[in-house]
Amino acid sequence: MLLDDIMQVIYAPKKAFKSIASNPKYLGALIILLLFVGIQIGYEYLQFSKTYTEQTSPVIYFNGPALVDELPNFINATNWTCDNNVNLTNNVDDPFNYSIYLAGFGVPPTLPEGYYSIFGNSSLQLEATNTDSVMAALADTQNVDCSASGFQNLSVTIKQVSPQTAPLTASVILYSLGDANYYTYDLTSLLSNQSTLSQWSNLTITIGPNSQGWTESGNPTWSNITSLVLNFSYPAGSDVTMRIGALYFHGLYLTPVSYGSLGLVIQFLQVFPLQFIFAWFVFTAIIYGFCRLVKNAVLWKPLFILLGFAMMTMVIRAIVNLAGALVLQSAYYPFDLSMGVRFDPFAALYFPPEAVSALTIPSQGLFNSVDSATSLFRGLVTVMAFVSYIWLGALGTLALGELKPEFSMQKRIVFSAASLGVTVLVLLFLVGIV
Repeated sequence: MLLDDIMQVIYAPKKAFKSIASNPKYLGALIILLLFVGIQIGYEYLQFSKTYTEQTSPVIYFNGPALVDELPNFINATNWTCDNNVNLTNNVDDPFNYSIYLAGFGVPPTLPEGYYSIFGNSSLQLEATNTDSVMAALADTQNVDCSASGFQNLSVTIKQVSPQTAPLTASVILYSLGDANYYTYDLTSLLSNQSTLSQWSNLTITIGPNSQGWTESGNPTWSNITSLVLNFSYPAGSDVTMRIGALYFHGLYLTPVSYGSLGLVIQFLQVFPLQFIFAWFVFTAIIYGFCRLVKNAVLWKPLFILLGFAMMTMVIRAIVNLAGALVLQSAYYPFDLSMGVRFDPFAALYFPPEAVSALTIPSQGLFNSVDSATSLFRGLVTVMAFVSYIWLGALGTLALGELKPEFSMQKRIVFSAASLGVTVLVLLFLVGIV
């Protein structure tokens, strides 16, 4: 009988509400709550399993409320060694300021407080006078895995201040477990553009066993890169000033499910029961208050239980969202986008368009690809949210009519619609999703 009442709420709500009002029991509403939470967790788990975020070495991530940003470590002069003719310093007057939106700060993307310079407030400066060569070494890269299942790219952002000519030769060397085992890549052609001198230039190089352009010496292994060296040569007697604004490994994409599934489930178990319970309680309380206001009180228990059954619309919404997640295209967020990904009001993941202008031109192009791949799904989730609440408002009107048949249809609609509007606002303020 209980299951019949739950199902009839969908296709024969007046009959269902008449049966429920004659013998109101909390169990049916609690079953609907459990159904909603279970299906909603499945929907979100699927969505996160198709959301790939780029990892970096050094790392940047949120650990609870705290931001862990080790990206500046690779451009800190204290971690480098050099030839005797080279002076290494941290230049605080000319950092590579790449400020991106971080959703973990909990600040809207329209406010500057939501942005953070991920490479710190200084750059690594290499200076040498009257020389023909400059060499600097990052002695410890923290054993980076660049195998086929590891990081696939190395990026370095360089500004050559002087001389105003490109280096004769330039190379990057990746050492693997000893000085005799290394890979060498020729950077000369990447730095040959005279128009980019005195500007920050990002060089991104493919690495790993499937990459091209690397020369192997000794017996290195891509699975364990232990140090890095930059070499530059110039005409004799050159005065050289060069700055490194960013240096990091990237190109490894993982889903949050693969490295944090337990944390996700715990988060879902906090959010979705609150979403349902707050909506149920607030919707009931506002309608109850309206009835008291017009001095025609209704009993709390039957109203609360009837509206709990009406929340079956949320279960239908979750089922449709789950179906949408099953056919959702995989989305690949580069690391500078992934730090800004958050829930929209309907629990779909997205990167806020307001923050796109802060990204580099390549990352803006990647945003367009991700946005295109997920737009249909996000549209479905948005439509279902509106449908579910309009449906819930209609069921609230029918439930009120069952308990207060003396109310006119207009009064029932006004009470239900106004109560639902307040409920949505409370959910947005207290839970963040509706």
